Amino acid sequence: MGKYAVIKATLKAKLDELVERASAIEASMGTPGNSDWEENAIESEDDDVLLTIGDVTTSDIAEIRLAISRIDSGHYGQCVTCGKAISKERLAALPYATRCIDCS
Repeated sequence: MGKYAVIKATLKAKLDELVERASAIEASMGTPGNSDWEENAIESEDDDVLLTIGDVTTSDIAEIRLAISRIDSGHYGQCVTCGKAISKERLAALPYATRCIDCS
């Protein structure tokens, strides 16, 4: 097992959860609107919230995929800006961090 096997497993589990959430949001967005204009206005507001959540989810998915790729390539835990090691505390708090605290 690699040095970051536990972190990779945790990231993969989170990735699976986020992909499922993104699929649910996408499916929800495909439902037709209501014929009642007041109800349709509320549903439209709900859709705006779902779009925001979907955007965040998509961003998180990309960051987690990048972190898994960095583990596989041997670059995980190294700051992409300055090249220094990212602290264990930072990686524990944000396992998909790509920058050290000084560069973030």
